[in-house]
Amino acid sequence: MPTILSDVVFRDELRDYISVNSAEGTAFLDSGIFVNNADLNALLAGPSNTFTIPWWNDLDATIEPNYSNDVYTDVATPLSVATSSMQARAAYLNEGWNAMNLVKNITNKDPLEHVGNRLVAYWRKELQRRAIATTVGLYNDNVAGNSGDMVVAATAKLTAADIIRARATMGDVGFGEGAIIAMHSAVHADLSVSNLIDFTPVADQRPEFGRYQNMTVVVDDGLPVVGGSGNERYVSVIARPGAFGYAEATPPGEEGLEYDREPARGNGGGAETLWSRRNFIVHPFGYSFLSATITGNGTETRPASASWADLRLAANWERKLSRKQVPIAFLTSTVAS
Repeated sequence: MPTILSDVVFRDELRDYISVNSAEGTAFLDSGIFVNNADLNALLAGPSNTFTIPWWNDLDATIEPNYSNDVYTDVATPLSVATSSMQARAAYLNEGWNAMNLVKNITNKDPLEHVGNRLVAYWRKELQRRAIATTVGLYNDNVAGNSGDMVVAATAKLTAADIIRARATMGDVGFGEGAIIAMHSAVHADLSVSNLIDFTPVADQRPEFGRYQNMTVVVDDGLPVVGGSGNERYVSVIARPGAFGYAEATPPGEEGLEYDREPARGNGGGAETLWSRRNFIVHPFGYSFLSATITGNGTETRPASASWADLRLAANWERKLSRKQVPIAFLTSTVAS
């Protein structure tokens, strides 16, 4: 629907319109868990919307090596080196905003200029929503397909013991330097009330949300809440930096930003639409996106991109590595009423 006169509060002669930002932030996306990946950027620029990402398997140190001797007839058998692969999928997004020219004529302000000034922040929020939906998909897949070996469920509010057990599911990697714990503000409040968040400056810099068990704390209310009404459980995420890769691109040519002018609309008064387009990949290390269900947002005749709901589906994900090779763990907990 276009922006029309009834959408606009008319200003006093000496007052101007101000911009009011939404409360939604992108702390989870900006935490370091998600890293812009050069390989994914190259794939996003390629001629396909689904990708196979191969890697060399590590050398198997669980096999005892050969021991040299001086027997001429003893012949050692060399080992082989194998590869594995995971699947990823790109998403192609667009959004448009329409305004009637009469609005601009009367207010002397262009609604689409305001839109243009907010596009960078808008697409960052959209990228974060895809990141969160992907995280929920991994959680759902782990509960459904891997016996929840990446999940620790607290009996009530989150405790230090719960967090230690969640880190332990990653093995020794979970206790290394640089780990990040992301949580809802309600969970952060409970830990703060218990005086468990450390705000001691590190290298003369005070962490914005503090540190806990030597992990950087990230607070974002976009993190998921699972369970039905009255049984809500808040999902917190522990991860190593770069556990997820992402890529972002503007379509080539002039298609990233486009104006559509319709002079006959508004009985000849005219209308304008600003279209913006972005291409995204968000992909967790060690997983394949199976593309079992691709629905888009329900408006397409033939969907080509996974929706938020598609990303949350357990059936769309498959873990390709062993538990301890995936640097992600989940906690679920209640919060104080």
